[in-house]
Amino acid sequence: MKKVLLISLAFIIGLAVVAQRPQLKSGVFVKNFHKAQAATIEPAAPNTISPFKPSPWSQKNGDNSNIVTVLNLGTSANVLGYYVGSRTMVWADDDLNAIINFHRAGPGTTYQISGYLAMDLGVNMGATQADWTNQIIVANALLPVSPSGYAYDANRYPNAGIYNPAGNTTLANAYCAFIAPNFCNLVLGGFGGYSYGSANLVNFADTNKTLRWWDGNPPTYIPSAFTVSTTGIAHAIDGGYDIVNSVYIDSLVYGRGIWNATTTDFDYTFKAVAMPCRDSYGTADEEIAASPDGNTIWMCALTNYAGGTPGVAPLIDSTFYPLLRRSVDGGQTWEDPIPVYLDGPNGIAGIKNHFSDYFIQNFFVGPPWPTRDEIPYTCAFDHGLAVDKWGNPHIAVVVGYAPGTYSISTGVDSLLNVYDIYSVNDGATFNAVHLGSLKTFRGTWGDYSSDNRVYIASDKAGEKMFVTYNDTRIDGVVDNQNPEVYARGFNLLTNMITADEGGADAPNNVTFLSDITQEAYMQCTSRYIFTDDNKYTVPICTQWWADPALDASFKYIPDFSYVDSDFSILVGNPPFPVGLDKKNNELATVAVYPNPVKDIAKVTLTLKQSSNVTVNVTNLVGQQVMTLNKGSMTAGSQQFTIDASNLTAGVYFITVTVNGQKFTQKMVVE
Repeated sequence: MKKVLLISLAFIIGLAVVAQRPQLKSGVFVKNFHKAQAATIEPAAPNTISPFKPSPWSQKNGDNSNIVTVLNLGTSANVLGYYVGSRTMVWADDDLNAIINFHRAGPGTTYQISGYLAMDLGVNMGATQADWTNQIIVANALLPVSPSGYAYDANRYPNAGIYNPAGNTTLANAYCAFIAPNFCNLVLGGFGGYSYGSANLVNFADTNKTLRWWDGNPPTYIPSAFTVSTTGIAHAIDGGYDIVNSVYIDSLVYGRGIWNATTTDFDYTFKAVAMPCRDSYGTADEEIAASPDGNTIWMCALTNYAGGTPGVAPLIDSTFYPLLRRSVDGGQTWEDPIPVYLDGPNGIAGIKNHFSDYFIQNFFVGPPWPTRDEIPYTCAFDHGLAVDKWGNPHIAVVVGYAPGTYSISTGVDSLLNVYDIYSVNDGATFNAVHLGSLKTFRGTWGDYSSDNRVYIASDKAGEKMFVTYNDTRIDGVVDNQNPEVYARGFNLLTNMITADEGGADAPNNVTFLSDITQEAYMQCTSRYIFTDDNKYTVPICTQWWADPALDASFKYIPDFSYVDSDFSILVGNPPFPVGLDKKNNELATVAVYPNPVKDIAKVTLTLKQSSNVTVNVTNLVGQQVMTLNKGSMTAGSQQFTIDASNLTAGVYFITVTVNGQKFTQKMVVE
């Protein structure tokens, strides 16, 4: 889980009645979440975990067709290479046909090696073993070694992606961009500093690493997620944990990086963005994602919102649910938080109505049986986030029954379910599409544990979403010790999801009977997929070990894909605005032509009603370079010009404010 959370597991024989809360029958496991300082310093000597012995193979969901290929990638000095939850570590670029797997390096003879960061690079979609160059050292740990045996700038738990400028198809013009926590010179005795930088995808000697020590302004900790757009802006998010005072700061730490063509690296600024929580637990997980055009950015935290509306908020206090914030100007400014409530009269219908009458009567105490508005729900403790072509968020997450105390009930097949929670109207309302049911929840191997690691990927256009996760579906097994990878696709244009190999409404077991069947540990799916006409290849990596006390290796699945005919099950939720401008239901639409522009750009503004209009032009770093006060404008199509002849070549944002509502378009000046 994120930030190496302290986990306590308990077996519940019976649940006491709390007010009128529905009760589950006896024999249900509960997994608890507790916020605490992470294990920031790993043992300086090998620990003594017993050798891992997998359970005997047994039949699982799926069939013996379409068995995937498994390729070997790089290695990590220990199983912490993919640890600390569903971070951004695998990234495919459709224009380059390239993919990276970014991780801690190893194995090595000293723990200093585990502070190095490595990149595995695949060309030609990484289709064969010969297409991969593995274990490319991107960031070293070079400062003196401390008495504990670690380099002072040892790197851990990285996030990374490919920065490929818009329109580029040449590998030599693209870079791997990364950000990772470090020990900040061990001033704090733990994490708090950052290591961030870049590496050219052809000239491996062209690397950069910048160190940012902890200074408390804002208090940095462990970056949770990362994304980078073709516009040259990188976005990172951190959980807002103050290691000095051991408290959540009621904000996330947002890092915004601007590409510097001279240094071939990103120049970052970091600031706190308010994400208020109800109590000291803080957030369980944090994600950030950008729309295909790079203008709309969403950040999401699984938390318990302090600003919940009375009578609308969840049925019980101690639950996690998504809290979103949106930027429509590439991360320069952020709108107010949007809570996504799961249960109660105002909850999401797709979640509340999923349990059948049969399920409720067999797993809840009754009669009387609880109504669907009386069952409390909570998110699990990690999630994925993507943004579609219309700028709408998609939250891939496990949802289950909430027994209270920030915990989730497990151990009953289909009690936990995987959803894509999404909006078709910029966050005004939310829907949920059910993608799969879980049998198990958390795997624990010695000192290390991992939840289902839900990821969501999209095609480059943002028209299709693909969700992956781990699950162990072995009879008699209640913990996720021997995981497979499961996947499901969602075609937003047709409003349909994929079927399994037999045409049933179920996910696909990706790793069934493969070389890593029941050993697909800590899976990690690319932020983007590869698209080839009617074929959508979903790049998936996993971690593997023979003994979790020793080194681990990474595996890549190059040939798991869907085609258009696989999307055959209609989703009953409202459709996406196919063929319509995403702002067609708002006050205005904005278009800029020509774009790119050399001198004069024409801005066409279509108003639904007479409105007060102002126009601001800002550069990539958020500096205002031009302001136009258009005053009151009548309804209909209006046009005005922007003189770009005196602007430096680069990317700018034109923000038109209509009666307080903002509409932003990107303008490229040549």
